[in-house]
Amino acid sequence: MGTFITDRLQHLNTDLVQLFHLDAQAPLEGGMQDAAVSSPPSHKKQRHQRAVSGQAEIALRNGLRSSIDILDLRSGVVPSMERVLLEIEKVEALSDKSISTTVSESQDGNELARLQHLFIAKCTISVYLNLLDNILNATLPLAAEIEYWQSLLDNRSWKLLYILQTSPHRFFLLTKSVIESTREHIDSLIGTSQVEDKATHILQLLQYFPTFLSRHLISQPVSFPEAIHYEISHHRRHLQQLREYQAECLGLLAEQGLHLAPECLEQEGFATGQTEEFVQEQVSKTICLMERVLDKASKDTHKLTDTTQQRKFSSSFRAASRSLTIIGDLRGVASLSSNETLSHLKDLIQIQIPRYTDETETRAQQFYRPSWITRIWIPTLIGYFGLKYGLQYVSEHRADLDELIDEAWETVRRFVADWVWEPSRRIMTIIRHSDDQGSLQMLGNESLKSDIASLERMVLDFGKEHLHMGPEDLERLSHAVHNGDISAVMRAYEQDLKAPLKGAVTGNLLQTLLIQVQKTKVDVEVAMAALDKLLKANELNFAFLAVGPSLLLLWAVSSQAKSTWQRIAGRNLGVVSLQMKNSLRQVERLLNLASTDGDDVARTSSRAKNMDSESHRSTEHGQASNGQFSDDYENIADEERHGRPIEGSVDSSRSSSVEPLFNTLQQINLSSDRLSRIRAKKGKVPYRTQGLILCEVHLLRTFASRLTRTEGLRDKVLEDLREIEESSLTVHQRLRTTKRMYRTYGFLGLHH
Repeated sequence: MGTFITDRLQHLNTDLVQLFHLDAQAPLEGGMQDAAVSSPPSHKKQRHQRAVSGQAEIALRNGLRSSIDILDLRSGVVPSMERVLLEIEKVEALSDKSISTTVSESQDGNELARLQHLFIAKCTISVYLNLLDNILNATLPLAAEIEYWQSLLDNRSWKLLYILQTSPHRFFLLTKSVIESTREHIDSLIGTSQVEDKATHILQLLQYFPTFLSRHLISQPVSFPEAIHYEISHHRRHLQQLREYQAECLGLLAEQGLHLAPECLEQEGFATGQTEEFVQEQVSKTICLMERVLDKASKDTHKLTDTTQQRKFSSSFRAASRSLTIIGDLRGVASLSSNETLSHLKDLIQIQIPRYTDETETRAQQFYRPSWITRIWIPTLIGYFGLKYGLQYVSEHRADLDELIDEAWETVRRFVADWVWEPSRRIMTIIRHSDDQGSLQMLGNESLKSDIASLERMVLDFGKEHLHMGPEDLERLSHAVHNGDISAVMRAYEQDLKAPLKGAVTGNLLQTLLIQVQKTKVDVEVAMAALDKLLKANELNFAFLAVGPSLLLLWAVSSQAKSTWQRIAGRNLGVVSLQMKNSLRQVERLLNLASTDGDDVARTSSRAKNMDSESHRSTEHGQASNGQFSDDYENIADEERHGRPIEGSVDSSRSSSVEPLFNTLQQINLSSDRLSRIRAKKGKVPYRTQGLILCEVHLLRTFASRLTRTEGLRDKVLEDLREIEESSLTVHQRLRTTKRMYRTYGFLGLHH
């Protein structure tokens, strides 16, 4: 149920609370039974009759209380029409039993009348809001179908697909038409010819069959693309007219429907104790309005969807719309009694509303998109052959496919294990320092220490044996070897190198050479130890570089899959933004056109603003006596009584008596134009525009329900939409709200 219906329900419930003082009302107890017991009649028969009547009244009163509690309007949910019908039938059954009770002048009788009016008001509110909700929801499939036909007009590929989808049905209709035309022509020839000439005429017909088709079957040759374009436009135009007409019904009911504003009771002409009379009057006018709208809509819907009379009716569509608008004049409608009101409500629930809903849906279905069978036969055919040949290919290449699946699975498994899991595990090991040696260390520390110690011993032994060094010299030599200095050994090597053969045989050449080899080995190990330290310092960087490309590839694949799923599901903000911008553009267009009309009227009707005092008092009294139903219609009557019609209208010398429904088309058009001008002068939009705005806002709410609740985004959008559909605001205020939405919400901006 739309927010518009919920808001209207809250307002009407608040008005009922203020009218009947429900918050301050104490619980009503069954006092009639106590009164009957405390004051027994003098005669036994009278006591029995009073006891029976008292029990019947108590049952009726308790039934009314129970039904009023069941039809609870405080929950924000409108009671269903089935529940309302059930409660009406229950109250009627109790009323029939207590019909002989006469308590209208007693305190209990006033209390019972008050309960009856409250019950009738709740029933009327429920039926009225259910009718608004039905009309509002009925426009949603129409909008979807209009969008479907518009997409065919805008996209050639979709139009080609539509031609292929409907080609079997078209071929069937063409064949049927050819057969029927041929049969009729043969029957006419046989009927006008002699028996012996029948065979000759049939042979002539077969011989000239192509010429017959071109002359009799295709009387007005039209290109096939133009015919398809006309067909799509034809369906869309019918649905658009039907939606506009339903929107006008919705706008008329919403604007001129039930109003229970308690401030009307404070105006002049209302005395205390007339609450029930005021409520009964408003209820009667609302029921009359609903019956008029449903009856008129049923007739006009039949004309709108009748393709045989479409050309004739399309020229008078504007006149039919005007006649629908003028039936909102409820002046002079007599108040109904309680029983009559319940009877009319039952008729609305059981007959009129279901009939209108069924007729509208049935009439509109002939312009809907093709059936689902027509739309899926091509995918079904492709899927059938694709599945057939696919299964055949699988059965013939089962071994190859099994091997391919195994290889694909092994590739994915090895990729995840070797390039994602193991590098990630290694990173955790490095971070936790669980590997003391380090995964990138090339040699151990003990190997380097043993080689340095060996070099030191070799140099010290050489210095002690050949250079005859003392303890102090050996200590200095050991310190030099730790610093990488073996110059003493190198000097001996240089001396022996002067006589290589002698040094090799009798000298120290070989020993010094071997010491240098050990020194080279130690230098290489020291360099490798430094490299180990460098690798160890950057081991975490290398680990991240190893796992980075794999994680990046996984993120890209998952993001693409998520984006594809969101695009298919239509839940991403881009789709919602496009849909909302299209609907909001239509709302702004409607308000802008209404604003232009209002500006024109304001410039051309300055004389109508200055009413004399007598006219003002008469209009105020009319508003007080009719609630909020006839404000605009009272202005029409006042202009006719005082000879001040709005400029641009004709026939200003009509009689001052204005009937609720005019008899001629000229009077209907005249009064409808005046009504539109008066509403535009007050900053109000026409009923059709208001209804279309309500329909578009209802669509916007369905789109806004997909938005997130982050930072109250959805609630803010719904609050702005509530301002747009509020008819009490002027057109310029509602236009400023639409501009504020464009300014505030980035997903509605042009950069998207």
